[in-house]
Amino acid sequence: MVPEPSVTLIVCARVSPGNETAFRGWQSRWQRAVLDAPGALSCDLLPSAPPDQEESISIVRFTSTDALRAWRASPVHAQLVAEVSALVEGGSITQLAGAAAAEYYVERAATELIVTKVKPGKEAEFRAWSDRIEKEQNAFPGFAGAFVHPPQSADDAWTTVLRFDTTANLEAWLHSPQRLELVKESEALTNDLVVQRFDASFPGWAPNNPVTGAPPNRWRTAALVLLVLLPIVMIEIAFIDKHLMHLNRALWALIDVGLGVTLSTWPLMPIMVAIFPKWIFPENRKQSLGYGALLLGIFLLEMGISWFWVHG
Repeated sequence: MVPEPSVTLIVCARVSPGNETAFRGWQSRWQRAVLDAPGALSCDLLPSAPPDQEESISIVRFTSTDALRAWRASPVHAQLVAEVSALVEGGSITQLAGAAAAEYYVERAATELIVTKVKPGKEAEFRAWSDRIEKEQNAFPGFAGAFVHPPQSADDAWTTVLRFDTTANLEAWLHSPQRLELVKESEALTNDLVVQRFDASFPGWAPNNPVTGAPPNRWRTAALVLLVLLPIVMIEIAFIDKHLMHLNRALWALIDVGLGVTLSTWPLMPIMVAIFPKWIFPENRKQSLGYGALLLGIFLLEMGISWFWVHG
């Protein structure tokens, strides 16, 4: 049996003016209680950072949906929710789970996910290094919270979720001399580093730069999407649309678009990204122009085939 993936609960609260100190005390009690709950894996607190984030946010991971439900149905949870009502606007907190939690977190965060493989025997030194970099980023403008999750087994990696109030401040920290110097120090402690940004266009269609963590250029990704979608659309026109003409136009469009998006997301865009990684992240201008000319040639070939197919 495949184990159930972990689930996320996001708790949002807009603290009433004058209640900030009392709310921090409540939040500390709430964090201790939720981490004592069966199935709780982690709890990350993100303080409010106006104007971009007015709410105080807590992100909790549970081992399963049942564990999350048990926590929300517990008397301890009910008591804590009742206590906080006098401290927050509207008298209540917002709790989001599953897809709603993921959407809220991604839309309101300039967030970097860093997965690090630490060399065997270097764990203590990595912890000390992690403490040093945390102190640096805490003092950096726009810092809105971080969470470091240690490995659960010898084969797992360290996971760091880093959050800033804006993408600009996150980028400033990632390219700051302080961080670059610390990252260079960590090279002796780690075997591998994977960085993922949660603010790219075309999510899931093109990866972030594995070295810098920068999201892919939008128009470069769009060019690959166009190359993939054009033949899909032509095949739909030639072989599928004639069987859909009797349907309502909205349903017809839904089927066409759904098929195009599905084929692009899974088999085709990963193939294109694997074939043209240097187009997504060129190392120099010559490489960029070369791959650009190659993609333009492929596009013109697709257009030629499509033209003669339709009018031939």
